[in-house]
Amino acid sequence: MAAAVMALVGAGVLAADIVEVLQGDGRISELRAHGRQVPGDASIEWACSAGRGSSCSPSKVWLSFHDATGLPQFTAEPSLAQTLYVPSGAADDDGYVHTTVVYDPAHPEEALPAGVLHWGAWDLIERRWFAFTVGLVLAVAGAAALVSDRIRR
Repeated sequence: MAAAVMALVGAGVLAADIVEVLQGDGRISELRAHGRQVPGDASIEWACSAGRGSSCSPSKVWLSFHDATGLPQFTAEPSLAQTLYVPSGAADDDGYVHTTVVYDPAHPEEALPAGVLHWGAWDLIERRWFAFTVGLVLAVAGAAALVSDRIRR
């Protein structure tokens, strides 16, 4: 019974990860086909952990730009497969990183840094390697235990 649960949990984790990656890749493909690229700025929020190996990682990227109608837009970057694209470069005195922003004119609130257009499904998988590994290990180990149990009977 435990082997079946382990195999099902692993398969569920893998399925959820694959769906997220495909949705993220689809969003990138839509922006490649229909997105507009404009100059903009990114403000990066950092979350830091305390303790033994304290470290900081980006928790949110805010994008500001002017859309095709000239209206200013200020929006949080939506994550793709629970991953943020963090623009690189030196921040100015106000803490903004100058970048190019890509957005769908119908949905400017879903803008992304244009560097994300260079990502593909594999890049999203690489950034979620731990979840994929856990899902794969659980699914394979559970399935192997089930097969082993069947052979012994």
